[in-house]
Amino acid sequence: MLDKRLIWEEIKKHNLGNDIHKDELLKYHTSWKIGGFADFFSVPQNLETLKNIITFSIEHELPVYIIGNGSNILVPDDGIRGLVLKISGTLDKIEYSGKMMKTGAGVLLPSLVRKTVQSELSGLEFAAHIPGTLGGALSNNASFGSKSISDIVHKIVILDFQGNIKEIEKAQCNFFYRGLDIGLDRYVILTAYLLMQQDNKDNIIAKIKEVYDKRKKTQPTEYLTAGCIFKNSSYSPAGYLIEKSGAKGLIIGDAQVSEKHANFIINKGNASSKDILLLIEAIEKKVKKEFGITLEREIEFIGF
Repeated sequence: MLDKRLIWEEIKKHNLGNDIHKDELLKYHTSWKIGGFADFFSVPQNLETLKNIITFSIEHELPVYIIGNGSNILVPDDGIRGLVLKISGTLDKIEYSGKMMKTGAGVLLPSLVRKTVQSELSGLEFAAHIPGTLGGALSNNASFGSKSISDIVHKIVILDFQGNIKEIEKAQCNFFYRGLDIGLDRYVILTAYLLMQQDNKDNIIAKIKEVYDKRKKTQPTEYLTAGCIFKNSSYSPAGYLIEKSGAKGLIIGDAQVSEKHANFIINKGNASSKDILLLIEAIEKKVKKEFGITLEREIEFIGF
């Protein structure tokens, strides 16, 4: 059983009291605007602080949960017992060398795409309206249409939970549909080297607009969501299966299966984590009954 008082005393003894906060409400850090309090919470402002916090957590057996911008996760209503590390708004330095971009994992994708437009570098247009961090995009191999982040990765730099910084070449990265395997269970992505293509601003902006128009037409961008709930199956896209099962528009509490795209669940204002979870389970049952297919969840359940 985690003793918050004793852990907090140890945090102060290790001079981490300014970097780690107590009782942070996580609804302010998720795109669904859902989630209870984390016992401890930190947005480390530099690599050294990040290393110190991870070392402290290991030494004190403090559970650690790493999030980016909270755009593809569900957090329990009763919060998280342990430490949440948010890698967003930090580790966000961007450097250029010709067509190569060295980019911190905490950079928000829309901000990064704006930088590529200014530098006339193409390859990230598909990510212009994904509300996550580069680190999250790498972990989930974010994509839209036929384009994915793995297309432009040259190498990544990670911090493992033994405090070692390692460079992982593209050939060592096993990118797959909605995932990345580098042979380690616990690590933090620090930096990515992205190999871009030169193009003029007008062409890049036109590509971004094309993606935006398609996304706005097909996705409920006007509501609070967490992106796609389920991975597409080999049989058919998840949205199609959900719609044909009769789950489209289904409501539990203040959570609803989107009428525009059935693989999205929207928060109509005051949805709880329990509402979302019950709705996900209801969708799964309907699809299983109708098609005999078990949907695989895409969103990450943090702290359940």
